[in-house]
Amino acid sequence: MRFLLPISAFLFTCLVSVEAQTVGNDGSGWSIRGTNPIGIYFDGKHVSDYNAGDEEGKPFFYPVIGPTGENMTRHWPMKEGFEDEEQDHIHQRGLWFGLGKVNGLDYWHFHGDERKQDKTFGKIIHKGMNGVKMGSDSLTFNVKSQWVAQADQEKRICSDNREFTFYYRKDGALVVETKLTLNADAGDVEIKDDKEGAWSIRTIPTLRLEGEHAKGHILNSEGDEGKGAWGKRASWVNYYGEDRAGNAIGIAMFDHPTSFRHPTWWHARHYGLFTANPFGQGNFEKETEIGAGDYTLKAGESIDFRYLTIFYKGSPEEADIPAAYKKFSER
Repeated sequence: MRFLLPISAFLFTCLVSVEAQTVGNDGSGWSIRGTNPIGIYFDGKHVSDYNAGDEEGKPFFYPVIGPTGENMTRHWPMKEGFEDEEQDHIHQRGLWFGLGKVNGLDYWHFHGDERKQDKTFGKIIHKGMNGVKMGSDSLTFNVKSQWVAQADQEKRICSDNREFTFYYRKDGALVVETKLTLNADAGDVEIKDDKEGAWSIRTIPTLRLEGEHAKGHILNSEGDEGKGAWGKRASWVNYYGEDRAGNAIGIAMFDHPTSFRHPTWWHARHYGLFTANPFGQGNFEKETEIGAGDYTLKAGESIDFRYLTIFYKGSPEEADIPAAYKKFSER
């Protein structure tokens, strides 16, 4: 059974305290608690949080609790005390969307990073929820964001609409489906060719390919493995290995055929970052000139991105990633 919460109800719940807001049945099926972060629960157990990112410069999901009960994204810098985690790339937080060069502004790096002060930063502002439906099988919620200049937050560059759907497969894998529409509702939006972006995750350290704690592997839909998957176009990329408890696990990210510039390029790194990036062609392909990935979204237009991220237990063969992608691509 599903429940639809109308927009008027959301406007009301945004006025009450975080502690008081619970949407859905905590004891059976999916539920939401709070507004910032938006806590996501299944059968009363914590699954993830959608953090507004007011201080960080963009919204992000953290943590993401996988089917083994372990968080599957890096804790740092949101949480300290994990000796196996590298404290690098402070802007890489959980599961997020960002771009490096939009109208001359950086929506990828963290404005508080002293090493990046040569950049002019943007900020993606979470504007709240505007719809949710949930039940025993799935949870879908909608949010809106405004893209502004960090130094002048009255200066709107564009906006986006996001729809996230959470559900579990029969094998226990957690699935997060993402639909994001970028809207040029404040003039032309010039997105420059850059390796930084767009739908991204920073994984737990055991999924790294190199280092003391590395037990990970990379495979994409075209058969490219390891570091060879970096910068390649593919329908999906799969990181797999073990979690901290030694359980076989993996994270697969899919790019839907209707998504902008499918099949996308992948900024898939050996240290646990992978990101679907349709704007990086000139950085990824040596035979292509810089700027090949540039795109201008004209005033009044929009582009769509659609991704699926699977957090699974077991081997890639058991998760049957190619079959899962086929099913997703046909929807």
